[in-house]
Amino acid sequence: MRFSITTVLFAASLASADTIAKRQTASDLPPCAQTCYANTSPAPCDTTDITCQCLNPNFLTSFTQCVVSSCSAEDAQATQAVARAICKTGVDLTSSNPLPACAQPCDANTTSATCPAPADANTVPDVACYCKDTTYIQTIDTCFKSSCTGQDLTTAETVGKALCKAYGVDISSAVPAA
Repeated sequence: MRFSITTVLFAASLASADTIAKRQTASDLPPCAQTCYANTSPAPCDTTDITCQCLNPNFLTSFTQCVVSSCSAEDAQATQAVARAICKTGVDLTSSNPLPACAQPCDANTTSATCPAPADANTVPDVACYCKDTTYIQTIDTCFKSSCTGQDLTTAETVGKALCKAYGVDISSAVPAA
């Protein structure tokens, strides 16, 4: 999946380690942020796909810019806390890589024959290219299935599918069911 450090760190800033007892939704956002959320397109993510939205850099950037320009500092801070909780319900983005530990070597060690490797850790990879490479997707999925079990496997597959969806690529047909 080649997580862009920029994408993941930005998402992680919304989804850091605050534990909130109840599940929060967009209706828990301050009114100014609710307006931003309603007016920010999550495309190509579905409006109900929280994991995809939390991994979608275009959505996150647009939503954040709207909140910064439309909300008071107090409301922006409240928005950040609610957004953290919302993203945490879709996937835990508290580290620099939202994949569970068992899947991280798969991400780090699986290469694509068709996509250029990032020049260094600060270079944003072409995520859509990786997602369109069926061989890469099937290889990393096989690695997930041999390295992870239970909830960790579900999380790895959910993150992979949502990340690709956030970049406009549906990998459902390339990944057989667990």
